[in-house]
Amino acid sequence: MASSKANDSLYEVLGVETSAAAEEVRKAYRKLVLTCHPDKVRDEAAKPAAEKRFQAIVTAYEVLSDTVKRAEYDKRARLNGAASDDVLVNITLKEALTGSTKLAMVPFRKHCVFCVGVGMKCEPCEPCGGKRVVSGGGGPCAPCEGRGFGEPIVCKHCRGAGSTDEFFQGRVVVPAGVDAGARIQIGGRTQHVRIHVMPSKIFSRDGAEITSVLRLTAEEADEGGFFEVETLHGKEPCFIESGAKTGDVKVLEGKGLPKAGVGAGAKKAAAAAA
Repeated sequence: MASSKANDSLYEVLGVETSAAAEEVRKAYRKLVLTCHPDKVRDEAAKPAAEKRFQAIVTAYEVLSDTVKRAEYDKRARLNGAASDDVLVNITLKEALTGSTKLAMVPFRKHCVFCVGVGMKCEPCEPCGGKRVVSGGGGPCAPCEGRGFGEPIVCKHCRGAGSTDEFFQGRVVVPAGVDAGARIQIGGRTQHVRIHVMPSKIFSRDGAEITSVLRLTAEEADEGGFFEVETLHGKEPCFIESGAKTGDVKVLEGKGLPKAGVGAGAKKAAAAAA
């Protein structure tokens, strides 16, 4: 059984490419769970290493099977074209169909205006009020030695960093048919956003193809006929042949997501007979 090294990436732990689709990640994980479970190790001396290896597999899958966590991991590791300053933007499946304009909260560092980016600040001398002389013409202020300010102290606004965390709203034009994980430049900025297409309660997606479930009673499935099917474009009539069974698929051409330079993909309705 191969062991994972401390500096292995999560993709290497599962034995998949960085471009692996979600289904490839799932299959690799299931295979490793069956072959690398610590309970299969009979040598007690080898069990600690096996348990460590198995924990690494579970951790890798927990991250790579979650689109948000995977995007953040890619960003930190600078994989799949991600950069450390990428910002995650959520869109719905409907927005992936039509395209949209989103506002992204983009972080940036700004020079601290209170210490002029130095990180230290000299407060006015309290005894002389910053005037450098004692009131009443008594000569130079002794506490500040006539400087008008005290010793440098850490700026409380930036905590000595010289800059502060700020945010601005960046405009992002999301094209129709965009893929999950796509990287789009923010208008007027060098930063990019990573697109996260949020899961739908009604539809599932495979590239440009969209699938939904049409639920029928046993009587409806037996008789067949026209039924309304939910699509991203709204409800569409769909003819189901008599004797339909759970898992049967009906394809509605042109009702999926746009394909670059091709047109819309297909919409599939999977029957579920009660």
